[in-house]
Amino acid sequence: MATAQGVIDAIDRVIEYFNARRLDLPDGFFDRKTQFVINGAPFETLLGQPANDPLVLMLARGPAGFRFTSKTLQHAMPDAKLERGDVSEDASTLRLQLWLSGILRGTSEAVNTIVPITLKFADAGHVEIAEATVEPAVLDQLRRARLRP
Repeated sequence: MATAQGVIDAIDRVIEYFNARRLDLPDGFFDRKTQFVINGAPFETLLGQPANDPLVLMLARGPAGFRFTSKTLQHAMPDAKLERGDVSEDASTLRLQLWLSGILRGTSEAVNTIVPITLKFADAGHVEIAEATVEPAVLDQLRRARLRP
């Protein structure tokens, strides 16, 4: 893992880009094989196709997977904002909390939730696995909002 401060700076840039609706990422933060996990399920298993399908893996992993997930979240909550809480680290793992807030698409229903994030780093210094835990009720709200016109 790169220096803790370097990683925290990169996380802060990712948050800044997300809040500005930019799809940029710090160079080398994610590898093309970086896996995203939501509530214990790898993202590629949630797309309704075989998880080892090359197209599914192309959409679900690495920078493309992050961008796909970000756009999906921003569609469900057009004014979505992230804020970072404290960060802790051990060996090749970094833990933080993100505060996700915004109004669900097509409603006046606000979401304000804390999302614990665990980032596991490869020896090369990039994020190998990014795990998020979202309260099931909030995840259901986001899924429903995503389907609204």
